[in-house]
Amino acid sequence: MKNKIILGLTLATPLAVNALELQGTQTYTDEINVPVTHDLNKVHGEITSGISIFANSNTVFEKNVTINIQREANRTEDGASISGIDNVFLHNSVSSSTIFNGDLTIHMQGHDSDAISLLGNSTVIVNGKTTLSVSDREWSDAIFISDGNLTLNGESVIDGNIISIENGVLKINNKSIINGDIDASLGGTIILDLASGSKIVGRVSGFGDPDEGDPDATGIIKMNLAKGASWQITDEDSYLTELSGQGSIKFVNDNSNGNYGELTIENLKGESSFDLRTNITAEKSDKIIISKSADTNRPISAEGTHTLNLTNNGASNTTGKEKLTLVEIDDNATSTAEFKTNHNVELGGYQYSLNKEGNNYVLTANPITSSAMASVGFLNSNYLMSYVETQTLLKRLGDMRTSGQFGDVWLRGFSGKLDSFSGGKLSKFDMSYHGFQFGADKQLSEDSPFVVGAFVGQTYGDPDYRKGDGSLKSFNTGLYATYLNNDGFYVDGVAKYARQKNHFKVKDTANNHVQGTGHTNGLGLSLELGQKFKLNDFYIEPQSQLSYSHQNATSINATNGLKVKLGNYNSLIGRASALFGYEINSVNNNINIYAKTGIVREFNGDTYYKLNTSKEKHSFKGNWWNNGVGITAQFNQQHNIYLDLESSPGSRFDLLQVNGGYRFSF
Repeated sequence: MKNKIILGLTLATPLAVNALELQGTQTYTDEINVPVTHDLNKVHGEITSGISIFANSNTVFEKNVTINIQREANRTEDGASISGIDNVFLHNSVSSSTIFNGDLTIHMQGHDSDAISLLGNSTVIVNGKTTLSVSDREWSDAIFISDGNLTLNGESVIDGNIISIENGVLKINNKSIINGDIDASLGGTIILDLASGSKIVGRVSGFGDPDEGDPDATGIIKMNLAKGASWQITDEDSYLTELSGQGSIKFVNDNSNGNYGELTIENLKGESSFDLRTNITAEKSDKIIISKSADTNRPISAEGTHTLNLTNNGASNTTGKEKLTLVEIDDNATSTAEFKTNHNVELGGYQYSLNKEGNNYVLTANPITSSAMASVGFLNSNYLMSYVETQTLLKRLGDMRTSGQFGDVWLRGFSGKLDSFSGGKLSKFDMSYHGFQFGADKQLSEDSPFVVGAFVGQTYGDPDYRKGDGSLKSFNTGLYATYLNNDGFYVDGVAKYARQKNHFKVKDTANNHVQGTGHTNGLGLSLELGQKFKLNDFYIEPQSQLSYSHQNATSINATNGLKVKLGNYNSLIGRASALFGYEINSVNNNINIYAKTGIVREFNGDTYYKLNTSKEKHSFKGNWWNNGVGITAQFNQQHNIYLDLESSPGSRFDLLQVNGGYRFSF
């Protein structure tokens, strides 16, 4: 900054004849063009500015003014800096007025070449369109003001840095595209009142620059962004005296080193929208701070309703226990402001919502995400599908107490609905399903009580997930052996293998589609026994069943980056129940009508799931009732049909299922 002030002293006594010197009162009615042929290196001292404003001048440009200047030297070589427009006095006892009613275009090529440099008490107003550019961002500025006033009323396109210090006042109105840093320090003032379509790309700072010898010396920067106007912050720290309007602000600085952006605002108004990046596991993020520099006595305040736009990141290794402060409001601030998010943000497998804690606004965890719930829901659907496919002898085969001389074939169909799975974070499970099994069996000999058989089947599930749905396809096959004693006692054993494929498609909190697929294998063993006691045409049949199954682990890679691992588990289900029935028998036909009731218990079923690296426990342990009614009918000793309706309300899930089947005896 001091270099700029020293340069101003040098320009107070121009070293060369300027392209246009403004003295006295005049009006230019022709277009003005300072061509690029003015090159300081071709003829030493040829030009130091396109337009030089002298004291007490009053000038009006009615038409367009274009200034193109280039140079190859720098100040260390020729002792001078050049400008598109400058003034040549530094004290406040004199003044000048320059008005551009047409467009003002300034392009500066080379080192130490400012587009507009006002170091004295000048008033410059541009009513037409302003276009400014500099090629040397390190030593050149699009606008540099240490005194005087510059007002841009028309649309503007500015490519280069903007600086206002000391008594300098810059006002930019209308639609403006600014690509460069904006700084006000040592009492300088910059007021930006930008219309829709405006865009700022750069750092905005009201702090002094310690590198230039100006620590703790703030200026005033007021920014009003209309709806449709935006600001992209390219540096880690920016500072505003006031922010108002309905524009959008986005941090785009390089945060690969882990340093996110911070925007400090003394006074916040309007309804701004902020795009913030988060790394909640490292407790880092872009941040809005309502505070002030220590060297100012200005009041600080926040009002209005503002939106924080957050991006979902399914790959984040969250645990659901993190907290992250996104908005800090100084305890001394007057605040009626409210902050909200565009949606709950999904980080890893967990949702985080914005909550007020004291004066600050903090992200805290909520339920798991829709994609996490759908992925982990595979545990529930696979468990319940295995239960549905195993079932009981009666539902699987109907009444098989008589068998054909050469064996039997059978076909079973079933359909049902499961819902209200109670499992902590995995509650509210819902799935309809349907399937079939086809099998064949044979009595070992005509007088033998043993029947052996095999079956194969397919089951289809349609689970409903929060904000989406999915599919389940299960292929199952197995062997069974049944002992049927003439006194009504039976033992039925089943060994089963199943291959299950799950898929889900849900929407996340940002309404993006997320998909995932998983495969897993399972083995199961079931042993059931019962005894029928007849009372004339009535009977009672106590039953018990013990089913063991093992389900392999699997992994799901969701399309949003979430990686879910489902643990393997062992299931041990016990059932104790009874049938109460009535039989109508004739020589060739039999009809059996029954009702059943019993209790079922899962004794094992402990497992886990991982959302990226966060491990959560899950268990299927619980009890449920099993009730139903049904009918079996045999015709001509060869055809056996059966129909069964059951309901299973329980602590973990509710089931409603209908079973139907047909057996043919050869």
